[in-house]
Amino acid sequence: MENSILPLKVAIISDSQAYPTLSDWGMNNLNKALKFLSPMKPDVLLMAGDLADGTNFDTFKLYRELLEKYFDPQPIHVGCAGNHDYWVPRGTERQPEYIYSEMSRLIGQKNANPLHEVVGGYDFIALSEDINMTDGYSKTMLDALENEIKAAIARDENKPVFVVTHFHPFDTVSGSHTSSGRPELRELFNRYKQVVSVSGHTHCPLEDERCIWQGEFTAVNTSTLAYACVEEKCYNNCSVIVPFAREVLNIMFMEIYPDHFDLHRYNVEECREIKPDKLWSCPIPYRPEEAKYTAKRKMERTAPEFPADAHGVIRYDFGYLYLIFDQALHEDFTHFYDVKVYEKIDDKLELKAEERYISDFYRLQGIAGRPQVYKLPAEVITPGSFCRVEIYPVESFGNTGKPLIVERIIPNASKFKEGKALCPQE
Repeated sequence: MENSILPLKVAIISDSQAYPTLSDWGMNNLNKALKFLSPMKPDVLLMAGDLADGTNFDTFKLYRELLEKYFDPQPIHVGCAGNHDYWVPRGTERQPEYIYSEMSRLIGQKNANPLHEVVGGYDFIALSEDINMTDGYSKTMLDALENEIKAAIARDENKPVFVVTHFHPFDTVSGSHTSSGRPELRELFNRYKQVVSVSGHTHCPLEDERCIWQGEFTAVNTSTLAYACVEEKCYNNCSVIVPFAREVLNIMFMEIYPDHFDLHRYNVEECREIKPDKLWSCPIPYRPEEAKYTAKRKMERTAPEFPADAHGVIRYDFGYLYLIFDQALHEDFTHFYDVKVYEKIDDKLELKAEERYISDFYRLQGIAGRPQVYKLPAEVITPGSFCRVEIYPVESFGNTGKPLIVERIIPNASKFKEGKALCPQE
């Protein structure tokens, strides 16, 4: 496949965390995704790790069977192992080199790390985490990756070089600003503007425009086929997992042309393209000074605002206080709501709690536009007191709108349950 293909079609998946049966959630979603991609006839399939949830070679076998079922001819497979792929039962010897070689054999790709394929004149490189480390990349492996990047650029310095890793380069896409972002990848990629980093691990919904980033190079977050997360600490999350996280089954499909490449985003649960009117499109060659998807986007976006007739209530039900309110409006969507809870003490308002909540922007289409429903931290509120709640809408890049204010006297007979209930998806 060395000759030019127009467009070169590339499927992108990751983070299914599957078990070896179609009745498993992750494998069922892989089946949905590959069936959805089948009529698109991809030339290349990029897989950014966490195919399995723990080392199980039967998972890799079943994945290969699905590839053979849905694709003829087979796309060139370029994938990396993720941290979940290397997990073994407690007390079992970890043999990452053997695990990676068996995974590669069973899913039908070369046993090489870095793995480097040239398809249609474009370079695709995958690097799995170092076999002697946990959640990281050694200097030896980074040097090997850099050699492959240099070889790709030597073939054509104007073309993008697609590099697949499980972890993100640090401080780039959504999810990369914690330990899930690797400084060693960022330092390496900074030297090569041709790099298009494709990475997974953090499961961020693709509705979030921060899932594409451009600076010294280009980076995209692949999202998930398992459950959604965000790196921000939200009161209504279960750790990093968002409410109704199982509704986020995201993949991407890339079309590469001589002068640009386009990234389409999909939710395969609904067989729906995400934001078809906001296609991610990147010129070839990449010129950082002309980049579109930079941090400057924040300056180009407005703050969300509540409509003039927006309404909210505080309701006591079965030991919990619920905040129910109309959603704020934005040209994209409201990503978070920052909530401040006040109680009147001696005729003065005292701040009792300040929490961030994630909105339902990522949920299935039938949910869109419905009022938000949140549990308040009722343990900080005194039954019989006057309660004031300020709700500040926040869009993805942090622009914050004016608050909606909701007030009520909490019934004196209220008895609040201790602790916070688990998110509905759990």
